[in-house]
Amino acid sequence: MRDKETDEDRHKGTEGQRDRAEGFFCFVPLHLCPFASFFVALCLCTFVPASRSIMEESSRKEETREALYRRELATILRSSALINSSLNIEQVLDNAMKWAEEFMGAEASTVYELEDRKNELVVRLARGEKKGSVERVTLKVGEGIAGTVVKTGKPMVIQDVSQEKKFTDKIDRLTGFRTKSAICVPLMLRNRPMGALQVINKKSGEPFNRSDLEILFAIAQHVSIAMENANLYRRLEESFAVTTQELRLTQAKLIRTERLASMSNLVQGVAHEIRNPITTIGGFARRIKKELGENRKVEKYVDIILDEAARLESIVKRVHDFTETQSYSPTLEKIEPIVEEVLNSAKPFANQLGVRIINEIAPELPPARLDSSQITVALTNIVENALEAMPQGGTLTLKALREDRSLVITIKDTGCGIPKEQLTAIYDPFVTLKSKGIGLGLTLVHQVILNHHGDIRITSEVQKGTVVTIRLPLDAAVRAS
Repeated sequence: MRDKETDEDRHKGTEGQRDRAEGFFCFVPLHLCPFASFFVALCLCTFVPASRSIMEESSRKEETREALYRRELATILRSSALINSSLNIEQVLDNAMKWAEEFMGAEASTVYELEDRKNELVVRLARGEKKGSVERVTLKVGEGIAGTVVKTGKPMVIQDVSQEKKFTDKIDRLTGFRTKSAICVPLMLRNRPMGALQVINKKSGEPFNRSDLEILFAIAQHVSIAMENANLYRRLEESFAVTTQELRLTQAKLIRTERLASMSNLVQGVAHEIRNPITTIGGFARRIKKELGENRKVEKYVDIILDEAARLESIVKRVHDFTETQSYSPTLEKIEPIVEEVLNSAKPFANQLGVRIINEIAPELPPARLDSSQITVALTNIVENALEAMPQGGTLTLKALREDRSLVITIKDTGCGIPKEQLTAIYDPFVTLKSKGIGLGLTLVHQVILNHHGDIRITSEVQKGTVVTIRLPLDAAVRAS
């Protein structure tokens, strides 16, 4: 049994080796053929050179294959090192496609990036003679070779684009470049499409081969990671910038609040000490005026005393209003009657200046938790500032509307505006741009809005006007209605 299996195995082994036999033995009895020795010599002379030729050709193929592997490995290693050596994504992409072009001997290449929101491909990088025009091109997903590759997630090797239905000559028409052949692979990361790499036209005119596809796939993997890292880095920078700005604003608000609180106590004490003497001075000045009779010269001096006393009383009142803003008693109020009261009070002064007032209050605004007296004082100060900025006439527009979770009030004027460098200090106490006033108006307004957990923004352009935007939060119960 064992001998039989051995013979069968030997027979199978012999059959399996027939296709790769490199020579043969010929047994010819010498006594049967007088020319046998000559025949054997002839066979040997024929076989030995043929065998040597086959072996040399095989060796050359091995050397060519090894050289190709070395080139592929060197290209992948160099592109990987360059890709990971920089956070500048443009430089990374340029280096990667440079090595791809050199390996394939190609004329041009393009990196497409997918914009998910628009569902289209934008040219992130273009290399070649006509690259300047290419960078303005966009493709819809599914359009052209790159669009098809991104849509299907599968590579495409096109040896003759004139025979490919998916090919679009949009870029060729724009640049004057002529695409003959192309190889394109998708950029994928965690099964999510990110774009595509495309290499165009071999300089030698040879077709793209399997090695070209493999090298472009390898580069695409590195590029996908690099693009994702670049996007993450950009988002981190943006987030850090926003966070830093928010921290600065919060810090500025805290410093301003602490400054106002300490100053409020000081100002309240000073105002209290000044109020009584001013009242006394004003009272006696009015009494003196009544008893002067026809003495016009003295009456003129008394009038000056009365005017200045009235101005001081107004300042004391403003200081008192400012100190009162430190307390806060909100109730559920409608904004419409407050706005109406403020505008009605401002109409005489507006008519005197020739200012047109536009009232745009949205219908059916929900009530908000407001301290009506404080909001009235704040809006009055803003409207007065707007009117004083338009001594030659103009337009004042007051709008009130609901935006999601906020009640938004906007006061816009067409006055002289505020210089940009002075906008940062407008909320500071005793800072004023006017010839009259003590610089507490916007300080008071800012404190009122802070009391209501709201936000105030002032934008201005010199000789064009100022816009004050106030956002007040709506009560949770109101928002649900």
